[in-house]
Amino acid sequence: MLRVFLHDQKVRKVLDSSCFRGGEQGRERSSVARMNLSEHVHVTWALHVEMSVTDRPDLTRVIGVPRDAPSYWIVEAYRLSLGLEPETPDSEDGPDHSPLIDLVSWRGNTQRVSIPGVADVVDVTISGPFETRMGEPRVTVVDAGRVQAEEQTEAAGWQVQRPPFRAEHVAFELAQRFGLVQPRLDPIAAGERGDGLRASSSLVTLCESLTPVRRLALLAHLEGTGLIDAAPPGQVAADSATVESATAGLRGLVARIGPDGVEQDPVAGWLPRAAVAEAVEDLGWHDAEASDVPDPVDALVLLARQTKAVRRLRGRVVVTHLGHALANGEARGFLRVVGVVRAHGKERLFPHGQLRAVTLALLAVADGSVMAFDELPEAVARGEAAVDEGRGHGGRFSEWSPRSHRNGDAERGSGDRYAVRRVVESLCALSSPGAFASITPAMRAVAGAALW
Repeated sequence: MLRVFLHDQKVRKVLDSSCFRGGEQGRERSSVARMNLSEHVHVTWALHVEMSVTDRPDLTRVIGVPRDAPSYWIVEAYRLSLGLEPETPDSEDGPDHSPLIDLVSWRGNTQRVSIPGVADVVDVTISGPFETRMGEPRVTVVDAGRVQAEEQTEAAGWQVQRPPFRAEHVAFELAQRFGLVQPRLDPIAAGERGDGLRASSSLVTLCESLTPVRRLALLAHLEGTGLIDAAPPGQVAADSATVESATAGLRGLVARIGPDGVEQDPVAGWLPRAAVAEAVEDLGWHDAEASDVPDPVDALVLLARQTKAVRRLRGRVVVTHLGHALANGEARGFLRVVGVVRAHGKERLFPHGQLRAVTLALLAVADGSVMAFDELPEAVARGEAAVDEGRGHGGRFSEWSPRSHRNGDAERGSGDRYAVRRVVESLCALSSPGAFASITPAMRAVAGAALW
């Protein structure tokens, strides 16, 4: 068996000399790679669950369990400590038919449950949390109360008798069943010291849906394009040139509407198309030849409504305070634009999740993979193909990894086939004067901020 001790100085020397070469950048990456993950490792805290029956001190047990333990762990450990066979679910993923035990310790109320074979009324009291140590059994019998010695007779052999309580035997049995206390990596380590991705970024979900090799390739790509270390949206909003370029269309529309607003369209009830068309004409936005590019009038109206730059008031459409903020180049107005782009494709049941196709589209724009919007469908398709390659591999993480707790996120696919088109529509509304639907640095900055 080959054993490698990372704390060994010789191994560190080899890593320093061979794995992280390349000047200042290499030394910088070396310091990150040699980070002390132990700073971010912790173990799960435990709760003590006291189970007792009135007038039966011999049935009192205090069971130590993790804070997120299901009820059947407690019941199984309790029954086992009493010498009764545990009653477990048919499978780990199956329904838990054990009596519900609420592990919210600070409520302080005594719960009462019925445990077959023990008593119809078992009092349950929760206390804690308590520290645990790595390597200890995850589920333990902390206190067995006043255990009565079982009388053993020759007529009752081990094959049928209820076993007497032996702390070390029960502890070993529970360790076999529920395992030992394992270290867990604080999510902050993954977000700031590990792969460099922020937990809130939709790129995290994309990474977790890939095979290990594809994931490493994506992380290297993000590092090479600067997206891992991309500036937060607030910092992007401080760049006046980016804000001015991205808001040219909205500023032109606000100027056309004016301080008094315009009359609502009698049919649509919103901005009259003629007024928006005049703003589009002033911007020099002409209809694009590509079929994948939206109509400039429709794109500008939609963005104005989504950013809440305009609203209806007594038969007229007027500019809002946020609309004036956009026209004046204020950060809060620009951040609203980023929020609109980020929100495309979000599912109602998962308000914090983004459809993978939207993430792939924003990534292709932000990293410079596409030079024109008609290249976007192919870029998204290549990304989806890489994800398909990783199906069944993305969730294979050690239980101490923060990624192991993101069940189901990696499978969030592309259910909304129009989501990418809406992304394109919003980005086109950020076009520079005289260059409708031409991808600009400001568009790439907005796409990157939407991935942040």
